[in-house]
Order: sequence, then structure tokens, then C-alpha cells
Amino acid sequence: METKNNITLTFGQIVAGSIIGLVGGWICLLLFENFIWQFLLGNRVNHGFWVGLFLLISLSVTYGIVIVGASTGIRFVSRKFGADIPLKPLCSGAFLGPPAVVGLLALLNVPWEIFGRPNLILALLLPVLKTLAYIISLPMRGWVHLGLPVEIWYILAVPIGAILGYRLTPVEDTEVSAEQA
Repeated sequence: METKNNITLTFGQIVAGSIIGLVGGWICLLLFENFIWQFLLGNRVNHGFWVGLFLLISLSVTYGIVIVGASTGIRFVSRKFGADIPLKPLCSGAFLGPPAVVGLLALLNVPWEIFGRPNLILALLLPVLKTLAYIISLPMRGWVHLGLPVEIWYILAVPIGAILGYRLTPVEDTEVSAEQA
């Protein structure tokens, strides 16, 4: 595939995956918040266990809908370009996209003083780890410094993670999963 088509494909996949994932997440949020939490449950459930269980269910379903929706959008765009991508590597990558954003955000404010008084090994490793954490989190630092909303990273993380998931999957795994499907 040409470089121009590859860039257009990737951009189209990110846009389609982001829009479909965002719309799917909003629909699930409205469904769970307005229908299930307010209408069906209302004030009937007050116990911490049941509230936690229903919250876990609603978060899991919403996250699953976002991942599958974004992956389906990416597959749709890639079919328009003549490529058929299996769903498994797409969903695997999409599942890991938002936790990567959480990791980048966590690197912004690492409390390095929790390590206490460093011994010899820690005294050698700590400056290297601080520098590495600073370099890795530099795009996120610039984004936060500009005052831009961090939620955009979460929206883009799902389709970008899905694209990385299928592009980094070995070819033989993709062919085997396509034959099994």
C-alpha cells in the first residue's frame, strides 16, 4: 500500500474509531445514568456492595461497548481500503489504550521522596528513572501545561491502541485467527 493511502487509512481509522467509540460511550452513559440508575434503581439501592456491583457492571459494559464500537469502526474503514483486519488484535489494543494514558498521567507527579534515603543501587537508578519518566511523559506535560483537556487523550487512545494492536501483532497470529473465524 502506498504511503499516502497508509496515512489516509490510519487517519480515517482514528477518526471513525474515535467518533463511534465516543457515541457508543455517550449512549451507554445515558442509558445507565438516566434509565438504570435513576429510573430502575432510584433510591432502592443504598448498600455499598450493591452500588459497587451495579457500578462495576455499568463501567464494564460501557468500556466494552466503546472498545467494540471503535474496533468495528476501524474494521469498516480498513475494508473500504481493501484490508480485512481480525477483531481480536483490534480489541486487545483498544483495551490497552486508555490504561496507557493513565500511566502517562501518573508519570506527571511521581512522588520520588517515597523512596526515602536511597541506598547505593537506588541512588544510581533514581536519576535515570526520573529522567526517563520525564522524557516519556513530555507530550502529556506539554498538553497539560497548555491547559488542553486530557479527555481528548482518552478518546484517541482507544483507536490508536487498536491500530497498534493489529499492526504489532505477528502476521502468523493474524492469519491463524482469520482462519479460525
